[in-house]
Formats: sequence, structure tokens, C-alpha cells
Amino acid sequence: MTADVSELENLKSGNGHVCKVNSYDEPPTDRRRRLLKQVALVGLVSLGYFCLGTTLTWPSPALSDIDVNNVTLVGTEISFSSAEKDMTGSLVYLGTLFGAWFSGWMVSSIGRYRSLQISVIPYLIGWILTALGHNVALILTGRFVVGLAGGATSIAGYAYVVELSDTKIRGMMATLPTMGIVLGNLYTVSFGYILKWQHLTFVCLLPLAAFALLTFLLPESPSFLVIKGRRQAAIAILRRLRGEYADVEGEVAELERRNAAPAKDQNGSSWKMLLKKDVLKRVLVVSMLFFTMQFCGNFVFMIHTTRILQAAGAPIDPDAVTAIAGALRVAGTLAAIFLLDIIGRRYSLVISHAVNAGALAVLGAYVYLAENAGPEEHIYETLSWVPTVCLTVSLFICDIGVHPVPYILSSEYFSTSIRSQASSLCISAGTIFSFLALQLYSPMQELLTQAGLYMVYAFVSVVGFAFSFYAVTETKGKNVG
Repeated sequence: MTADVSELENLKSGNGHVCKVNSYDEPPTDRRRRLLKQVALVGLVSLGYFCLGTTLTWPSPALSDIDVNNVTLVGTEISFSSAEKDMTGSLVYLGTLFGAWFSGWMVSSIGRYRSLQISVIPYLIGWILTALGHNVALILTGRFVVGLAGGATSIAGYAYVVELSDTKIRGMMATLPTMGIVLGNLYTVSFGYILKWQHLTFVCLLPLAAFALLTFLLPESPSFLVIKGRRQAAIAILRRLRGEYADVEGEVAELERRNAAPAKDQNGSSWKMLLKKDVLKRVLVVSMLFFTMQFCGNFVFMIHTTRILQAAGAPIDPDAVTAIAGALRVAGTLAAIFLLDIIGRRYSLVISHAVNAGALAVLGAYVYLAENAGPEEHIYETLSWVPTVCLTVSLFICDIGVHPVPYILSSEYFSTSIRSQASSLCISAGTIFSFLALQLYSPMQELLTQAGLYMVYAFVSVVGFAFSFYAVTETKGKNVG
């Protein structure tokens, strides 16, 4: 049995070498130092996800400001239709789709580190088009271009984090990119609350400049170096990351063993390894997790928070609630950082889907009853806080499992030699679902009514609950090669 064919069994049983650190010999100071070093490097990578996060929630504050301040920086007036408002979110994910396809090749060819650096270029171009665009078409083009960068960031970043981190804290480390996205979301909506939309786009360029400079401090992924035959360079980097008490030689030997068979077939294409039954099964499982993530309302609520609260009749300033929701998402991601290495990926998914289903069922029921209430029924006016609570609970709980876990498993489920290609397929599928969920938001609401749409989202979370419980293989504490 080849290394790749047996990998799923290794994940289930915990077989395979794990780089061990002798905790009895390693001084606590040395342990803290090496873990902080890993956290610092993953934090730098997460700054790229912060840049991605700034792009995702830009429509929420920007579109509400454009409704009352529609003059561009060059003096023209613009107006977005409902479909075009949907496109400000969905086009980012369409761009991410193409970015993921291209970066699947790029990440496996030139490495994770260089790919992260290259992603800065489309981010920069996209934001400039958005800031200086004199019509809707140019602004939407800018949204598509930043999506290209998002695809590269997603593929390169998660692969890098999974390959860099110690096994025992890999769940915590792999959640930091999600924290980057959430903090980027909060950054955008907070500044969007006080700035005009034209100036907000330039503010979103500031973290990008910091990321472009700090990427030069990152080493290349040691796992990538191993499969490229640069064994000594990989050992040198791992020694700095793991410390002198770790079995670095053993970790490198295990990486070589697990990646030797599928690295290249006789025709020189590692993409063919994705057609193996067990690999394809894992691709389908992760793709289904992306489907339930998108169609349970997660990204729709995240990107169109203001529009949804306005439609639901929330009495509080929707822009202020959007900022509050962003802060709660930070809290949810902080909880995930600890829970993913305690209860695992599978149960984090199960719990978050269960709570999300309940919150959205209550939201759907409230909106239905409020819309059909008679003029003499004033109880719903006193309960007008319900949409805000349900929406914030949904955003909080999804960041515990629904949002981060599919991205984590898209890297953890596959060995280094096929990780970028397999992750590219999974994230491409997720991106298609993101595009559809966002682009179909208005049509689905018109067809199903607002209450019916929330009930559909709740039902998808019920499906996600059952699927996560029965189909997801736990990777907590397992060596992923």
C-alpha cells in the first residue's frame, strides 16, 4: 500500500511518525521560545488573511454609504442595483476561484512563501481599481481582482501553516488565519462606520503594505523543501522551529516516506493522484463541508450584515451592529483557537452547526410572524431585538467550527506532495458555493421570502450537523505528512 493510499487509515488510527519533543528534557523557557517563534511566523501569514478579511466585508459599510454619498473620487455619480450589490460580494469569490486554480500550480511549483508574496500584486491592483473607479463596472472589476489574490492566499497560507506547526498545537495555529480574516472584517466595518466609502478603500491598503514588507521574514515551508529534494535546508529550518530536543531527522524521514510514492507518477503529473479513490473521497467530504458552510448563511451574513438587519427591521443602527458582530466574531474565533485542539475539528463542526440551525430557525420564525402580524399586534415591536441577537449568535458560533474547519481540513486531509492541488480543488468548490450563495441571495429572498430563506439556511445547518458527525474524520493530534 502506498503512502498516499494508506494516509486516511493513518489519520483514523494515529499511525505514522510524529516529530517528538522530550518534554522531560526540554526546559520550559526553550519550549515557550520555540512555540512563540511558530506563533510569530503564523501570525505573519495571518496578516495576509487580515488583508483578505478587509476585502470581504467592504460591501457592508461601503454600500450603505454609497446609497447616500454616491460621488466617486473623480467626480462621477454611481448607483448600484440589487444585483450589482450582490456582485460586490460574489465577484470576490469568482476571482478567488480562478486564483485558487492558478495558485494550485504556483504553490506546488515555486513554494508557499513566494506565492504569498506574489498575492500582494492583485490585492494592490484590485484596491486601486475600487478606490479610483469612476463607474460601477470598474469597481466590480476591482472586486474580482482582489478575489484573485484571495485564492492565492487561501491555498498558500493554510498549507504553510499546517506544514509549519507542531502537531499538538496545529489546530490552534490553523485557526489564526481565520482570526486574521475576522480581525480584517472588524477593521473594515469599524473604519467604515466613521469614513466615507472612497477613503475606506485606501485605509484597506495599509495592512497590505505591512504584509508585503513582513513576508521577507518568512522561511520556506520545510515540507515543501523536503519534496523538492532540499533535505538539509528543511532540516535547518525545522531545527529552528522545533528546537534541539526534537527528532527533526525522524520528521524529515517520515515526510520523505509519506510523499515518495505519490510525488510524481511515470507521466510526471501529481494531479493524477487526486483520482485515487481515498483521495477523491476526502476531496468530496471537504467540498461538502464548504457547501454547508456557504449555504447555512455564514458568508451572506458576514458580507451583507447591514442589508440583512435593515430588511429584518432591527431598531439599532445596522452599521453599529455590524461592528459589534465583528467583535463577537473575534470572540468566536478565540474560542475556536482553544477548542479545535481540545474537542477536535469534528465536534467543533457539530456544535456550531447545531447552534446555528437553532438561531436561524428562531430568526426565520420571528420574521415570518412579524411580517404577518396585524396592526393591533405590537408584541413584535417589543421583540425587535431578536434579529440582532440571532444574527450575532450565528456569526459568533460559525467562527467556532463552520468557518475555520473546512479550510483546515482542506490542508490536513492531504499529504505534502498533493496538498496544494487537493486544497485547490476543495477551495475552488468552496468558492463556487460562495459565489452562488452570495449571487443568489436576493433572488432566493424574493422567491422564498426573507423568513423562508432563513429557514433554508437553518435546514442546511441541520444537514451539516449530521454530515459532520458521520463523515468527518478527526485529525486532531494526527500526523498529516
